[in-house]
Amino acid sequence: MDNILVNKTITGIKIASDKKAILFEVEGGEHIAKCDGDCCSSTWVENIELPTLGFPAKVISAEDIDMSEPAEKDEDMEVVAYYGLKIQTDKGDIVIDYRNESNGYYGGSLCWENENYYYGGVFSQNISTFEWEDVK
Repeated sequence: MDNILVNKTITGIKIASDKKAILFEVEGGEHIAKCDGDCCSSTWVENIELPTLGFPAKVISAEDIDMSEPAEKDEDMEVVAYYGLKIQTDKGDIVIDYRNESNGYYGGSLCWENENYYYGGVFSQNISTFEWEDVK
């Protein structure tokens, strides 16, 4: 199934201050991607790379990509998984780097409003405040 953004024109992107959701402003509305983590894990957005030629940008495709793990790991975290989403537009790619921390048995994802999923985690650890900030 194609990503909900395909064939839409993105006019801007905002991120929640807690890094647990992304708001895509599109012509005629908006779409939200929420970070979700299985069971007792936590997922967040680490970085968003914007299209080289800016906005508005028409989405051609969107696909999950492999993200390599950094050479140094944070000693304070248990197991961190690295995920990516590449959104190809007519103005350049948008690359979203997101992470999941768990005990090693769980993973994370970006969830879209057109998907049927359980959101929030066992302890509501993945529920965003939805307090939006501009992505720079």
